This record gives sequence, C-alpha cells and structure tokens, in this order.
Amino acid sequence: MRVDVAIVGGGIAGASAAYFLARHGSVALIEREEHFSYHSSGRTAAQFTVGIGATTMRRMAQASRAFFEAPPESFSEQPILSPRGCLTVGRREQEATLRRLEDNLASVGARADRLGRDEALALFPALRPEKLDLGVYEPGAMDIDVDVLLQGYLRGAKAAGAVLATRSDIQGIVREGNRWRLTWAGGDILADAVVNAAGGWADEAAAMAGLAPLGIVAHRRTAFTFALQKDFDTRSWPHVGSVDYDWYVKPEPGCLMGSLADAVPVAPSDAYPEDIDVAQAIENIERDTCLSIGRPISQWAGLRSFARDRNPVAGMREDAPGFFWLAGQGGCGILTSPAMGQSIAALVAGAPLPEAITQLGVASEDLSPERESLRVITT
Repeated sequence: MRVDVAIVGGGIAGASAAYFLARHGSVALIEREEHFSYHSSGRTAAQFTVGIGATTMRRMAQASRAFFEAPPESFSEQPILSPRGCLTVGRREQEATLRRLEDNLASVGARADRLGRDEALALFPALRPEKLDLGVYEPGAMDIDVDVLLQGYLRGAKAAGAVLATRSDIQGIVREGNRWRLTWAGGDILADAVVNAAGGWADEAAAMAGLAPLGIVAHRRTAFTFALQKDFDTRSWPHVGSVDYDWYVKPEPGCLMGSLADAVPVAPSDAYPEDIDVAQAIENIERDTCLSIGRPISQWAGLRSFARDRNPVAGMREDAPGFFWLAGQGGCGILTSPAMGQSIAALVAGAPLPEAITQLGVASEDLSPERESLRVITT
C-alpha cells in the first residue's frame, strides 16, 4: 500500500491526526490492538480542564475548546461536552499553590473563582470542614464523552478515505530513499511521512526506525469506582481534588470514581491497578471527605506518557526527515486532541500552525522535539 502519511498508534492522538490529515491526502492509521483507543485513551477520567501546570499543554487545551463546543456538523449527533466544573481544595498554608492555579486559568482566559470553606462545601458537601479553608473553582471545566469524540475522529477520517487498521503490530520502519516502509505480518505500507503517535511506546517506535529516543516515559495511574452515597445527591457535584494532588473524586453515571492521582514511572505495558495504590487513594479520600468507600465496584489503571518538560511534542527532528512525533500528552491527550491534531496536520504539510493556536502563544518551536528543554535527551 502507498499513502502520504502512515500513523503509528490508534489512541486519541492518532485518531485525531488521521481526522485532520485525511482532509489533505491519503492516510493509514495503524493500531496493534484489537480496537482503537485501547490503552490510555480508553482509561481516562474524561475531563476537560485548562487548570494545567505545563504552559504549552494548558494553551493547547484552551485552543481545543472551540472544537469541543462546536464540532463540524457531521462530526457527531451528540454533544461532546457536558457541564461538570472542577473544584480544587486546600488549607490556608497552601494558598500560594491555589493562587498559581488561579493564575494558570486566567492566563488562557478561563474563569477561576476563589472560594471560602462554606462555598466549597456548598459545591461538594462531603468535604470535611476541618480539612479545608479555601478552594478554586473552574466552572468552565466539563465532562468529555470520549467515545463520541473518538468515533467522530474515526468516522470522519474514514469518510475522507483513510485506511483504519487494527491488529497490525508494526515489526519494522525503514527509510527507503525519501519514503518510509512500515512492515507487519502480512502487509506493509510505503509512506512519504510517518506520525509516531504510539503513546508510551513512542521511543520504541522510534528505535524501530533506527532513531534516538526522545525520552518519553510512561506513568501508571490507578482509578476505581465506588457506590453512590445514601446521604448525598451527587448528580451536580463537580470533579473535586486536593491541591496536594493526592486524590480526586468525580461523579459517574450510577457511581463515583476515585483516584490517587498518581503518576508512577513504568515500562510501557498493558497497565493493571496496584492494590496498594487503590488502598492509599481510599485512605486519602476518606481522610478529607465524609465518603465511605468500602469495596470498590471496579478498578483499573492506564498510562500517561510525559516528555521531560511535561509539555506535548509535535514535529520532526532534523535527523529523520518525514518522521513526525506526536507524543508526550501527559494524560491530557483527549482534551488537547483537536489542537494537537490540527497542529500535526499543519506541520506535516509544512504549513503554519492554525491561528487559533498561535493566538494563544504557541509556536511550532514550543511543540518541536528539538526544543531546548528536550535537547538533553536528544543529543
């Protein structure tokens, strides 16, 4: 098969890249698992927030908001976003950290409400009053329907002519002249450009092509669901977490979700939850709230992949013409996917980044795998 662009990895990053790239040329999206979005993208808290510490990541999230709020008419029949809000709580001595969160939200034009104890309790009555003094509330935070988003990307890519392949485990990536040949059992593809959207396996995909690693490290995060609480009506509760970032709770249909908000460096794999992490999350949540969790209904783990500076990567290095990185989304791959997909489509085409992205202060150099903050890894 001969295509303009072959995308390695069928998570949300690869799917969004296929959606935007397929408008401009032939595309193959290649996933080794039985279905798309199997690993990180299928095990997410599904939250849209711009309260993100890493500057470029925060700006790419804000640049994605318009797509989520008003996707193309044919993209989906259901809304992608639904109201939720996000509350972060802490003690008086943590006010400086909460103020940084306020500043981060304000830096991209998002609303940030400073709350006292009573106002925070009104939003999340299960908090223990003696454990908090104040909070920051992001009313513009939303729930994301990840399946609606993913299927919209895949459907749109396919309608534009993209080839979508699952159960296709790439065995080799070789440069042949000015093209790349990707091989797997029973097939191969010759492509002008490769987009490495392999998530926690991004460095492994690069090594397959004979390229130096970028330093993308997978991190495990564990989450679980637990029963609704008889003393509380949780339907209007926001996503709530501690400013220490050692727990969060989020309402889900028919249950509540909790997490330690952990990020444990691991080798990329099919992640499984650690009982000790679930137990610690339960202890932390019950320490700061009146929730009684008991035995979780379900539990799981997913991977979050980070670059050294915690910002996303999109672009090409000089040592490998036509090999583009789309990696390091650090657990924000879903909520940044519109802006990241549009960006990689522009970069592959040799075009400027979209104006909606550059207006927020993001330049191609900020996304580049050759940016200064990553050069320790690449040289």
